[in-house]
Amino acid sequence: MNALASLPDSARIFLEAQADRLRRLPARPRIVFPEGSDSRVQTAAERLRRENLVEPILLGYENVVAPADAQRYIQLYLERRSAKGVTESHAAEVVRNPLYAAALMVASGDAQGFVGGAVNTTADTIRATLHCIGPARGTDIVSSSFLVAVPNPAFGHGGMLAFADCSVVIDPSPLELAEIAIATAATTRNIIGAEPVVALLSFSTKGSARHASVDAVIDALRVVRHRATDLLIDGELQADAALVESIGRSKAPGSQVAGRANTLIFPDAASGNIAVKLVERLGGAVALGPFLQGLAKPANDLSRGCSADDIYGTAIITALQSTHASV
Repeated sequence: MNALASLPDSARIFLEAQADRLRRLPARPRIVFPEGSDSRVQTAAERLRRENLVEPILLGYENVVAPADAQRYIQLYLERRSAKGVTESHAAEVVRNPLYAAALMVASGDAQGFVGGAVNTTADTIRATLHCIGPARGTDIVSSSFLVAVPNPAFGHGGMLAFADCSVVIDPSPLELAEIAIATAATTRNIIGAEPVVALLSFSTKGSARHASVDAVIDALRVVRHRATDLLIDGELQADAALVESIGRSKAPGSQVAGRANTLIFPDAASGNIAVKLVERLGGAVALGPFLQGLAKPANDLSRGCSADDIYGTAIITALQSTHASV
């Protein structure tokens, strides 16, 4: 995996380990790419096939789906959207869109995961996944997380942390923040491969400041502790208290999370997105993602500025998500 040589050790070791996990599976997951005519997608797909990691399926406007499959997908889309007034003619038009055709392939079980967004906007990509795949049972919101590899292995799990939500749920309510925390903990467990240690972040630590936004974090903590009684979580914590052991002991004595967190939950997308960009540009970190959480089956969005290596890494994580129910 020479293309990974320039990454920080934490990111390189992580991706190599995920590739090895895929190779040990009895069958290669089928991952569909709705932007198959894009040269970056083609390069990534060829590498994934050559390294025997996934079975890539490339779609495009010139090559959407076979007529027999199209009819199945039309019926599936009608089942899912008829309550919204969708007609058969509209469903037939939708299925000719590769984004929707790819998402319906995943919904029907013809593919195990979806990777799009290299050409289409995030809004269009996520809309297609929501309309066709939909949220997992018992989940009210779809959120996202970044897998962040930092150069210092003392942080997180050997330098790997999950950040959420930095892109999808802009201003979460306490209930939504709790759901994001629970979903991201599952990502840490299933993808990073570590027991989650979850910090609900704020500009306050344990009452050092008062504000409505601090109260929202405290309310979210109560919800999580009620819903996921075994999850190791604490808040409200400032970032330094969550990550640095000595500061955690000083600011939050007795906390089992302070100074040990590997899963960081931000109070809103603004703070999360800013944090991701800062650690990338100033701290030499690599941020993989964002990966969608809360869908019934795996589908992930790319940046339109992505590289073939970004697509390759996203496909690996998507394939691993497919081995877990409702990651």
